[in-house]
Amino acid sequence: MEWFEELGFDSNPFDASLEASAKYAVGLEGPLEELEYYVDSGSAGFVEGPLGSGKSVLLRKLADKLGGRAVYFDCSHGELDVRSIIRKKTSLLDRLFGKNPRGIVLLIDNAAGLSPVAMGMLKYHYDNNHIGTVVFAGSSLKSAGLSPALADRIGSRVFRLSALNESDAVLMVKHRLGSSAILGDGAIRKLYKMSGKDPRKFLQLCEDACKAAVDSKSDAVGNEHILSLKMKNSVGDLNG
Repeated sequence: MEWFEELGFDSNPFDASLEASAKYAVGLEGPLEELEYYVDSGSAGFVEGPLGSGKSVLLRKLADKLGGRAVYFDCSHGELDVRSIIRKKTSLLDRLFGKNPRGIVLLIDNAAGLSPVAMGMLKYHYDNNHIGTVVFAGSSLKSAGLSPALADRIGSRVFRLSALNESDAVLMVKHRLGSSAILGDGAIRKLYKMSGKDPRKFLQLCEDACKAAVDSKSDAVGNEHILSLKMKNSVGDLNG
């Protein structure tokens, strides 16, 4: 039996996948509403922020809200094929009459991976309204290396996300654990500080701490479990 099953969970509550992170995200309601406004107005935008600030999660949440209107693509997984997206979004009837779709919402993650060819195709289809809105995401607009034409279409519509803060870290864990009392607020804050504000590392520390508590037959994560994690991390740093 897995440690989380002993606590009554069907799956790991600290799953760090993009789907799970989108489901349990906190603090993104304001940026999500603002992005929806720009989508409705047909404007291009850019979401920037440090690693783990929620850029990918924000795009996925936006894609979920928009449903079939939106296409999410992560440039770290390969080359963006704009023509293929246009074809897939073109109905059979429009194909018969040689028409292109209108108003596609394209959400492009890790935009620094865009090729010059892809940027040129984006500009063409955006200017012709086949793509109604493009929202890019990356560490910063400046470092994304977008063409001047695309940067001009984004203008000042840049949304800056901050690193995970302590209060949101506590809320996120509470959201994931529901009624379970395995992790108290104090323990969550200590694990957050150990993580260096890295959400993935934070989730892994929460998982390791809960597993240690379950293995020791404890009802909740205590200082001894957190201390053991600190010692393991120190040994890992020395070996690394």
